[in-house]
Amino acid sequence: MAKLSMKKISMKYEKKLILEDLDLEIKHGELLVLLGESGCGKTTLLKIVAGIIQPEQGTIYVNDTEISNLSPQVRQIGYVPQAQVLFPHMKVKQNITFGLEARKLTKETIEEKINWIADLVEISDLLDRYPRELSGGQKQRVALARAMAIEPHLLLLDEPLSSIDATGREALALTIRRIQKETSTTTLYVTHNGDEARLISDRVAVIYDGKIQQVGKVLDVEQHPKNYLIAKILGSPNIWPILYTKKKEKTKLFTSICDIPLQGEISSKITGVKIPPSIISISKDRIEDPNLVVLKCYVKTVIEKSENEYRLILDLKDNPSEYIKVDCSRSEYEKNLNENNEINIYFSPLEVILL
Repeated sequence: MAKLSMKKISMKYEKKLILEDLDLEIKHGELLVLLGESGCGKTTLLKIVAGIIQPEQGTIYVNDTEISNLSPQVRQIGYVPQAQVLFPHMKVKQNITFGLEARKLTKETIEEKINWIADLVEISDLLDRYPRELSGGQKQRVALARAMAIEPHLLLLDEPLSSIDATGREALALTIRRIQKETSTTTLYVTHNGDEARLISDRVAVIYDGKIQQVGKVLDVEQHPKNYLIAKILGSPNIWPILYTKKKEKTKLFTSICDIPLQGEISSKITGVKIPPSIISISKDRIEDPNLVVLKCYVKTVIEKSENEYRLILDLKDNPSEYIKVDCSRSEYEKNLNENNEINIYFSPLEVILL
């Protein structure tokens, strides 16, 4: 196991600052997901850690040893880039052994490692195939096997599920998580997909504007995001930015779906709101309570979360370009839906999460 520390990493492309004084630490044996939108510098940071490119400034440590100026070959880091880079003229077995042979291991040792890693990554039946004979998910497993065969101190994964169809995505994600746990390999996993972070991470680090903005367990970050942008990057449901704020007798927040009145003084800056699907109620009757926010909607999609629980995707009647997600029981839905697919939803402003 190894600890990875990045301190004051900065990088520019064509005079544009991609990373700025970035600090990040990954614990021994941890799988940390680096989460951010496309173009935010995630891949650049991986390449800096791998030694493929040099930062303008900053240092990288593995445990207490600085590796900033070491070549990629001696860093003992496994790297799986987003673009699959298997050698097309080599069979799977030769693709995996390529890195091992460069280390001048004996044939017996290499054979032992091949059998071990093929079994670990579940590709034992693919060793005699060429890359052209593999699916996207199988190719990614081979790339993972090649990176893990050298038994790296660190494993770097760049959007490993991006080229895989939906049916194989979760299976490969769970395979990555199992391998990481079984080998206790410290792993930095890059993605723009919040669901991947929820599925496999020990912790998540959210990056934008060239810096790490928030680090923590996914549930903690999701429940307490520092601002609207972090919630948006996580893919949290029902979040909207504040268009403007009006303060008279009471503070009122204006969003693209509704106005939300608040009680009391608000001292901190509010960048957005989150309306959890679980706090929203539904009714086919008109709601007259002035203390509630009420919206008229049409049912767009119904997703069955479990045998007795639905998630509704609702179009807003007064704003067709927006939609909102609502959780309810099967019985609630069946009782409140009318023949026109129209429904009323309501929630208390007191339960709205301010971002």
